Amino acid sequence: MTAEQAAPAVRRPDRVPAAPLGPGVTAAEMLDDRHGCRGLHQRRLRFAGGGAFAGGTGSAGGGAGFAGTAGGLGEAWYVITGSGVLDTERTGCVALEPGTAVWLEPGLGYACQAQPTEDLEILAVTVRAGSAAPGPTRRVVQLAACEPERTGDREFRVLLSEGLTITQFAGLIPPGRAPAHHHTYDEVVHVLAGRGVVHLDGTEAEIGPGTSIYLPPYQPHCLENTGPGPLEVLGVFYPAGSPAAKQAS
Repeated sequence: MTAEQAAPAVRRPDRVPAAPLGPGVTAAEMLDDRHGCRGLHQRRLRFAGGGAFAGGTGSAGGGAGFAGTAGGLGEAWYVITGSGVLDTERTGCVALEPGTAVWLEPGLGYACQAQPTEDLEILAVTVRAGSAAPGPTRRVVQLAACEPERTGDREFRVLLSEGLTITQFAGLIPPGRAPAHHHTYDEVVHVLAGRGVVHLDGTEAEIGPGTSIYLPPYQPHCLENTGPGPLEVLGVFYPAGSPAAKQAS
């Protein structure tokens, strides 16, 4: 493990600059190579009300005019807030709302636009490790439609995993602190709601909505929930597997 990987990144949204991506659209690079996170890059996309990254409908098998292209070995999207429309050759036009997860295969052209009355925020994770996967049968998934699973006192729902080299899941962590543990996979985590403290191999950092965390393989850690309600997180890890798999540290 390199020195860079030995200090996992904890990134707060107010400390991450956002760069223009299109009319009314910005991108904040939350986790990438600079933070030791080479297999999974995480960025937060913000579409101001009516903002669009679009250049055509792309329907009827054309694709010319799509302004965006899925990078790396594909991208796993998750809508944090707001609503809008996504158009791709694979999915056609689909409605985006909080809890919508989408898989965009590598090289797929897309157009995306927020509704005029509200901002749209999307967490996008680009896969950069392994090889291209055939992709899931369902490329658009709603969190509410996913069955909850439990491990101990924690609950999670798998959104994207089948047919992929990564697993995307949403988890609920109850108040309290669990024993330190580690995983054998690379993982990027984003806090959706709640507050707490992340314990990383002897260090501590406060976390809250918008915080991103990179956990390298075998890194001892614990996400402590210091609030009265659940700590809600979105995780993506490589290679794919079960969010329940962990080892004591």
